[in-house]
Amino acid sequence: MNPIRLLRTTSFRLVAIYAALFTVSAGLLFGIVYWIATDALRAQARAALESEQTALEAKFGSASPDALAAEISKRVRSGSYRSTFYLLQDKSGRKLAGSLPGLKPFEGWRELPVEEDENVENAETAQHESETHSDRLLVLGRHRPDGSFLVVGTDTNRVSEADEAMLGAFVWSVGATLVLALGGGALLSRGFLHRIDEINRTTRAIMRGDLSERIPTRSVGDEIDQLATHLNDMLDRLQDLVVGLRQVSNDIAHDLRTPLSRLRQRLEAAQQEARSVEDYERAVDQALQDADAALSTFSALLRIAQIEGGDRRASFADVDLSGLVENLVMTYSAVAEDLGKRLMTSIAPGVHVRGDRELLTQMLVNLIENALRHTPDGATVSVALMGGERPVAVIADDGPGVPEAERDKVFRRFYRVETSRTTPGSGLGLTLVAAVAELHHIGLHLADNQPGLRITLQFEDKKPS
Repeated sequence: MNPIRLLRTTSFRLVAIYAALFTVSAGLLFGIVYWIATDALRAQARAALESEQTALEAKFGSASPDALAAEISKRVRSGSYRSTFYLLQDKSGRKLAGSLPGLKPFEGWRELPVEEDENVENAETAQHESETHSDRLLVLGRHRPDGSFLVVGTDTNRVSEADEAMLGAFVWSVGATLVLALGGGALLSRGFLHRIDEINRTTRAIMRGDLSERIPTRSVGDEIDQLATHLNDMLDRLQDLVVGLRQVSNDIAHDLRTPLSRLRQRLEAAQQEARSVEDYERAVDQALQDADAALSTFSALLRIAQIEGGDRRASFADVDLSGLVENLVMTYSAVAEDLGKRLMTSIAPGVHVRGDRELLTQMLVNLIENALRHTPDGATVSVALMGGERPVAVIADDGPGVPEAERDKVFRRFYRVETSRTTPGSGLGLTLVAAVAELHHIGLHLADNQPGLRITLQFEDKKPS
């Protein structure tokens, strides 16, 4: 895989940004820790020197400078105080004892460079100090009551060593973190690019016409898997639409060829055989009926396409479903009676849904008319509406019903059950019902009513969202 391509991926850039942010934050944290630790070590060294000065003053404060000089010489020669430096000068500035060269008297704290003193009592001790101590000394100078000058000091070696240790730890930790971060970023980018390539391969296959190709998923539930799942759902929908479009084209060519052929035959017959105005008028009337039937089919197809486009969802509002069903029942009760059939109802009051009132009306009208049209004389058609969190509407009849093998097919365009081919219609009524139901997220179920057909509409919610 091309390394340059890895470096240009979003995942690698994110890792690099986070690594840079970590380095900056770690640097700030190191600076704070470094400052606190160094200050604590220096404070500790100062406390030790003050304690040493106080101890010497407490023991030799009233004694002569010679007694203090003897004690300092003893400590220097013993080697037990290698990290501590001493200097004792009389009031004239003459050095009496110590491992430090003579200094101009001062009061308080100072940092001094290390200088070798040729007069140090113990040469071995001086050599050790020169080899092991740092090149800076922290010293505390005080004037004694007798006018002599005492200096106690220590090197800053421990502070320097601690500083170097912290700096080394910081450099190694940041270096290791950056290496791991960049290496992990490269691995993540490699996996990311591999999955993107899978998506690209799938899209190229679909562009070549293979609509059955789908993006592979890994069932890990991450963002790429979710994207792949949504894209696959979209591709399923696209495939259904393309297949449906092909089916519609075939169905239109098949189902409209007959009325158009009949129209042409009648006009041709009238042209050749008509002998009077009445013959021509009769031929024109029949031709108009055939043309109206074809136009009605095209209008239904356009309406279904508009519904499936989803544009009507923007006009959804609160719909009083109980009132709508009651009005339809009142209208079709007389129609059912004229047809010698009964229309039974059971409507729960106060049921409201969110949707397009016109389309919901058309859907219920098609279902009621379909039940009345395809049932024999004396049949009973029932319309029921039940409330609840998810309202349910049921349209049932005791007619011949629909065979179970054909229940999934009746919603196709132009599909007609064998027993209904002798009745008027284009085979688009239930297709429009299915389109309206999908637009409103209504569950549409067909079942055996024993005898007859039972159609259940499961609405999404009884209240507008």
